Amino acid sequence: MRKKILLLILSAILLLSACGSKATTDTGTKSASGGLEKLELILAAEGTTMFYAYVARDKGFFKEEGLDVELIAGKGGTYVVQQVGAGQVDFGITAIAAVLPAWDKDVALQSVYQVNYKNLFDFMVPKDSAITDIQQLKGKRIGVSDLSGGEVPMVRSILASAGLTVDKDVTLRAIGSEATSILTAFEKGDIEAYIGGAHDLVSLYARGFESKSLIPTEFQALPSTTIVASDKVIKERPELVEKVNRAIAKATDFAIKDPDAAFDLMKKVIPEQYTDEKVGRIFLDTFIELCTLKDPTKGYGYIEKASWQKLVDQFKQGDPPVITGDIDLDKHLNSSFLEKANEF
Repeated sequence: MRKKILLLILSAILLLSACGSKATTDTGTKSASGGLEKLELILAAEGTTMFYAYVARDKGFFKEEGLDVELIAGKGGTYVVQQVGAGQVDFGITAIAAVLPAWDKDVALQSVYQVNYKNLFDFMVPKDSAITDIQQLKGKRIGVSDLSGGEVPMVRSILASAGLTVDKDVTLRAIGSEATSILTAFEKGDIEAYIGGAHDLVSLYARGFESKSLIPTEFQALPSTTIVASDKVIKERPELVEKVNRAIAKATDFAIKDPDAAFDLMKKVIPEQYTDEKVGRIFLDTFIELCTLKDPTKGYGYIEKASWQKLVDQFKQGDPPVITGDIDLDKHLNSSFLEKANEF
């Protein structure tokens, strides 16, 4: 039950065509139109949760880096880690909770940019629930989006910190991530608690649901999302890593400084997520906040090794633990591209 998450992904598959002939590189090809290098950017989820990818594309930040990027959304975090780790694609954006178990199995991919600086997930119960801490969940049922969702390793670790084990002390129930499904599960008594990502919970709160968080303090400020790159592209095309990172950094900076413009852009790109503009704006502001640096002097993409180590330590708890071996973060966290990523 150690599968991974949800959360974004970049995959590099490059194509080139020029006047009836084409020249290729090991990682892809160049387009005849404008000499832009074509890339597929695979997103674990579609829309607002990955706003920076859409902003980078539609505001021309990828193009400024010489890239013609096609966004492919909704493949899921497990797919991202598998594809990047197998070298089928060069980049991915995914939840860190999915990356750590892959490193535990020595999958060949590296984190090259930390996207979020606050925990994407929250563990909550209805406001009027008698449950006030994690230990009181013994014998209870906890809702998750999917049993292979990105929140599962996190919930296992949080429960382990309170001495509880999935299947033995508590039961996980897959109920989906839609607000209606979550509300119905609570109302029918199918679950007593729910853990989900910010994108799930915002829609829930927009329906008038009131909750209280059970997530322990030590889990609240953990990083949640990262750009991962294959060992192959890092070795053979380091300049491509710099370009992808810089485009995402530019897009994030744009949204933080002008959230109104980012809101207008996202309404046009993913209109179905903005039919209720008030809720859509709450969604967007939530994810912009998740991407806002605690210390701007460190630059976008800054990788907080100490926070990663906390995750590793927490994921080694439980029976069985999510992580069983020792992970050498110095081997897997690669900050060498971040200085140039912030040169704009």
